Amino acid sequence: MKTSLKKLFIPLLSGLIACNFYSCDSDNEHTAIPIAPILKEIKFPSENDITPGQVAQINGLGFAKEDVLYLNDETNKKEKVEVTEVTDSYLKFIVPLEAGGNYSVIIERAGKQTILNGTFKVPFVVPIIDVVLPSNNIPAKGKVEIRGKGFEDGDIATLYASFYPEGVEYNIPLALNDEGAEFTLPEGLYGVNSIMIIRGERKSNIGTITIETNVGDKLGGGVVFWVDAAKAHGYIVNMSNVGTPTEKFGPEVDPSDAAGTGQSIGSGYANTQNIVRKFNTLQSANNWPEWQGVKIAAQLCLDNRVNDGDFAYTDWFLPSREELIEVFKVKSMLAEKGVNIPANNYWTSSEADGNTGWAAYYVNFYEETNIISELCSKSGWTIGVLPIRAY
Repeated sequence: MKTSLKKLFIPLLSGLIACNFYSCDSDNEHTAIPIAPILKEIKFPSENDITPGQVAQINGLGFAKEDVLYLNDETNKKEKVEVTEVTDSYLKFIVPLEAGGNYSVIIERAGKQTILNGTFKVPFVVPIIDVVLPSNNIPAKGKVEIRGKGFEDGDIATLYASFYPEGVEYNIPLALNDEGAEFTLPEGLYGVNSIMIIRGERKSNIGTITIETNVGDKLGGGVVFWVDAAKAHGYIVNMSNVGTPTEKFGPEVDPSDAAGTGQSIGSGYANTQNIVRKFNTLQSANNWPEWQGVKIAAQLCLDNRVNDGDFAYTDWFLPSREELIEVFKVKSMLAEKGVNIPANNYWTSSEADGNTGWAAYYVNFYEETNIISELCSKSGWTIGVLPIRAY
């Protein structure tokens, strides 16, 4: 009796299970009932890895080759996209060229849909691919040719650099050609510039170009007195000294209170910042009455402002010993370019090495060609201050 019940029970159970997956009609025909795709461990790519018009990959478990993918934007506009490859653990598809913003992702299989957990973020970029920028230096006011695919009429190239005055960018219309696009540099551009392509609200940074500079170029609020071997970076000297011809470096201090400065090319800006920071700290602590309201040499340089049309250059500093020596080497040429450097000794931002807090280096501009640069008392000497800036 128990055996008979068991035999009867097994077919009944099997029938119940089957009816969970199939529709059972009076003709005893069985039709599959689709279910929404079950997808787990979904991981969207980073926004920085997405480029409109290129392939993107969503990782996860449970994808199938028959899956259809839709992107649904923030206005609930749904767009079917081209799926290029599917495995159980990822799905690849082409991001629409005009995509931008946040999207929900819908996977459809056999008419049933699943909305994936998370947000697919597409940057608002200009979809330009296969970009090749000039590898050689470009002369001032020269032509820039960019190879690439995806440029359109009306695209703008915006050039910018950290050494231009705050907020200054150069917007230049692009001209299309067979290889991509081109434009001519306007006057005033120099050094290493980033290029942004702008199309409406979309922007894409496509890299950098180098606009060649040479010693003697008049730009950036002064005249170039030194350039590196690549003619990409350099230094600009102010058109004249600042303050009066007889300025003090600052107070003499204990060795432990020295700012800790360098002498090499490239150290002047950090030297200047450190000197002013240390002076302000010590003045607050020691309350030197003789220095109240006095601008030290480094501060005079930081406060320098050169107006050039609508621009204002404010990133000046006191040169290091080696930087000021480079100014001395070309002082005759600078004079021909209109730079007024009266015969004088001039402060550098390089303090004495070792355990000395009372002295800093100067450079003697009374000399014609002989380079003299020695230590002198920070507060005992009153000499010239000549600002420079870097690019």
